[in-house]
Amino acid sequence: MNEEEYDKKWNAYLYPGTNTLKNKLGITDYDELAKREAEITFEKLVELYENPIKGDFDVLHLCNIHEYIFGDIYEWAGEYRNVYMQKNNSYFAEVENIDFYLKEDLKMLNEKINKVNTKMELADLIGDFFISLQNIHPFREGNGRSIREFLREFVLEKTPMLPCGAYEIDFTKIDGKELNKNMVLARAFKGPVIMQFMNALVPVEKEKTNKI
Repeated sequence: MNEEEYDKKWNAYLYPGTNTLKNKLGITDYDELAKREAEITFEKLVELYENPIKGDFDVLHLCNIHEYIFGDIYEWAGEYRNVYMQKNNSYFAEVENIDFYLKEDLKMLNEKINKVNTKMELADLIGDFFISLQNIHPFREGNGRSIREFLREFVLEKTPMLPCGAYEIDFTKIDGKELNKNMVLARAFKGPVIMQFMNALVPVEKEKTNKI
């Protein structure tokens, strides 16, 4: 893809002359959109806390979660991004590789969960795949919120069958700023991210797992 084609695809997401993503609300001011997005997605996440989206914890399941959280805001909710992206001088997955990497990651996640015996092993698994899914970065916006909800539902459903017992992820126990800082180093050293998830994993009441 040449530079002109790339710019055209990148700008197609934005209102002309702005850094504001085109949205169903018609908001062209960046800060105003950020505020409304935060309000709407918070409400959606509260709804999902009570009524998680059913699925097989595959690509479709993750995309359905993204669509539910962001569907009232963006036309492309639930769809892969079609532009290359980077953060902190690190590139996310190439557009053409997103589907392959995501399918491989989620297949391995569903296989490896069955080998977990302890809370530490669970934290290691979830922290590792949180890093990996974030590095794939499948969506144009809203990756963190969608991945966190996906993993929250995954842990809630899968752990009751494990020797370690039923857990859920309490993201209020994770320091967001510290997590973002640790993510910069995570490709070389995953320990701090995994320990954040160790702290966030809390036992869950049996009846709560029946909602998934």
